[in-house]
Amino acid sequence: MYSSGGSTPAAAGSTVGPAAVCPVLDRVYRTVARHPHRTAVVTATNRLDYRELWQQVGRWQQRGSKLGLPAGSLVAVRSGSGAGLPAAFLGARAAGLVPLLIDDGQPVSRIAAVLEAARPAAVLLTDQDDIQPTGQARPRTLPAAAGYLVFSSGTQGTPKAIVGQAAGLAHFIDWEIAALGIQPGTRVAMLTSPSFDVCYRDLLLPLCSGGELHVADQVVRSAPAAVLPWLAGREIEVLHAVPSLSARWIEADSPPVNSLRHTLFAGEPLYGRHVHRWRQVAPNTRVSNLYGPSETTLAKFHYEVPADCGSGLQPVGHPLPDSSFDLVAVGPAEEYGSARRVVVSTGYGSLGYLPDTCSAEDLDRLRRTDGVTRFQTQDRGSLDPNGNLVIAGRLDSLVKRRGSFVDITRIEEAAADLDEVRAACCVQLPSSSEIVLAVQGPDPDAAAGLRRKLRAPLGADLPDRVVVLPSLPLLPGGKADRREVRRLLNPEEAADERQAS
Repeated sequence: MYSSGGSTPAAAGSTVGPAAVCPVLDRVYRTVARHPHRTAVVTATNRLDYRELWQQVGRWQQRGSKLGLPAGSLVAVRSGSGAGLPAAFLGARAAGLVPLLIDDGQPVSRIAAVLEAARPAAVLLTDQDDIQPTGQARPRTLPAAAGYLVFSSGTQGTPKAIVGQAAGLAHFIDWEIAALGIQPGTRVAMLTSPSFDVCYRDLLLPLCSGGELHVADQVVRSAPAAVLPWLAGREIEVLHAVPSLSARWIEADSPPVNSLRHTLFAGEPLYGRHVHRWRQVAPNTRVSNLYGPSETTLAKFHYEVPADCGSGLQPVGHPLPDSSFDLVAVGPAEEYGSARRVVVSTGYGSLGYLPDTCSAEDLDRLRRTDGVTRFQTQDRGSLDPNGNLVIAGRLDSLVKRRGSFVDITRIEEAAADLDEVRAACCVQLPSSSEIVLAVQGPDPDAAAGLRRKLRAPLGADLPDRVVVLPSLPLLPGGKADRREVRRLLNPEEAADERQAS
């Protein structure tokens, strides 16, 4: 099977594979050599040590190689239950193929749209232990540096296909292992949807360090009340999470997760109030706030949240090594006020978008030149007194109402500071320009009282309406689904959209 230049680990017992080195595969290879009998992957029904995992990787590599595809061919990896996902991903890389992970728990329409746009040459069915060619007339072949393909979440519109760099995955994982002091045997949870690139934090952190990857099945991932008991039962030590999704986990009456040593939040604004609530259910955890769009690979900023963090918006901190940022004026003051766009530069960012999955404007904002990825994000940034980057909101969260700017991120921040609010999402309805705050947590009859409480902190930025929902709709990756919130708040407009489509 795969070799990094030395002998294949005795634990693997496989043949030597391609000469090209995938940096992530190389790190797992070396882990297998050091810790062949340590536990590598734990699922609901099975437990594999590193030797057994590497044998599975070898079988996937052999199946992929038999297809005779050109190096860099794109393949889709269907997650199934999740149990076979680690070996299938690594086996595809060992065969010189570029994986696109597909979460089988997503809507059928989303999966079909992604496969149609991606044009993979084959599909790896992890639960069936099988590879099937797609018969695609024009299958994708990606550059040698590509390590994976991922589609954006869709929070900014139609999902875009991002060509991830293998070296970018390794760069982040190397940093995280060192920053957190990860040791062999550390138990890491995999709760993230495989369709989003952040799942690679879960997947690769333990496998590149001799840790244990604990894979949550679809039943656990889809039942918020089951997550904390699962974390406690598995004695998980490291968790990556999205704030709004984790807010649902702590609503249930569950035992504390005393084993948790590190919680790394990302994907949404993190408020101190949520950190305080999280520390009540995980009293021994350190909390970090990560930031970095998918275009820049996993995360490019880190901030460790102190115990006395207050209740408000937390910074995202300073850039990781070999990364930098600029705060750039956006455009006319009458359109954007004094907003500054966050522009991230890194040698370990993505290789770009697939051109036929994005607009010309998207392509212009994401450039890779002379080995450096420069991405003009849609986020507004500022610096706190300690030089930490603070993400003040998105550019499109600065909206105009009756001729004046309103920052809907500020509305969400004020709502999150109220004791009775568990989650908040503020949107502007296109048809009326009305600004509506949707909240989860209080009794539905309390909406008017919430608006009165917000009057003092918000002043002229007070939302036109406050609506209480049983739960905020979330995207599969855990972020609030703003498009669905708009549809819930304006059903007539949603009906018009469906008729037009």
